[in-house]
Amino acid sequence: MKKTVLAAAMTIAMGTGVSMAAPTAVNGTFNMRSPGGGLVGSFSDVTGTFDSTALTWSVASPSPFFGVNWTAHDGVLLGAGTYTIPTVEGGTYTNFVVGAGEIGGHILFDYGPTLNIDVLVVWDDGAGVAKDPDGDGTLGTPMLDGAFPGWNASFNLRPGPTIFVEPPEPPEPIPVPAAIWLFGSGLVGLIGIARRKKQA
Repeated sequence: MKKTVLAAAMTIAMGTGVSMAAPTAVNGTFNMRSPGGGLVGSFSDVTGTFDSTALTWSVASPSPFFGVNWTAHDGVLLGAGTYTIPTVEGGTYTNFVVGAGEIGGHILFDYGPTLNIDVLVVWDDGAGVAKDPDGDGTLGTPMLDGAFPGWNASFNLRPGPTIFVEPPEPPEPIPVPAAIWLFGSGLVGLIGIARRKKQA
């Protein structure tokens, strides 16, 4: 089975000596979630690179977020381990865990006039799907600095021309009384149609 760029980058980061062409183009989605976990922004026109030799990554998108353009730079890939990562503005991510079979990424965002916002992501080892490294039930890691402290930015990325689109949020459940009402009105309508056909 052919390893993806994320799996190969993780393997290299762990020192096994597997090599692959670098950098490799990736495509995917960007997702932003509020501190409560709600999806507040998502677009699927993200492009970038993973460099399994230099252990770097990059992402870009022409889509503005809340009407403001953003760029990302200085992305670093992280192998399995526990990390303490200081932010540019003086905060610190402590105990940032990249588990076995995962790969982490640290990158800086420039959002309008706000520069060097730290963003941390953990992906599974093959499909490039963002995970929930701190176990709070929200994909990504809450940002400590910048315009959206406490918000979670995450990327789903995979190599090649295929765009990975995150599954949509689940729909609100229909309350039982409304469902029964809809079923009952449909049943009455069918009975009425059957009677009309019988009379004709």
